[in-house]
Amino acid sequence: MKTPLLTATAVALLALTACQSKTATNTVDNTVTSNTTTAATTPVELPPAIKSEGSYRCHGDNSLVKVTFFEAGKDGSTTASVMSPPDAPPVLLKSPAAGQPMVADGGWSLSGNAQSFKLAQPGKPEQSCSK
Repeated sequence: MKTPLLTATAVALLALTACQSKTATNTVDNTVTSNTTTAATTPVELPPAIKSEGSYRCHGDNSLVKVTFFEAGKDGSTTASVMSPPDAPPVLLKSPAAGQPMVADGGWSLSGNAQSFKLAQPGKPEQSCSK
């Protein structure tokens, strides 16, 4: 009983495999196309890398601020991101030229380095901040 069933299964499988015996023909297009779009684009400038980041205590009103200092740009200008209070949206401050304090619209100003700096915020007097 097993032999006729096994033979019938083998014949059915052989018939199914014979149906799929078509070979695929692939053609290759050997035409060369030049990429003109990359030649016309300008080089991409990456954003500055993070130099240091931390939370600072400001000595005027004992408030806490979070500041991220970025590496200097090619022109020597410096950039920092200030969050005051630490859960507020960041404000990006940038120096107009090398050696000048970083500023942003609305009365923001930061001068100093990653260890200690003076920070002026809208509606507050300038105060010194440190780690």
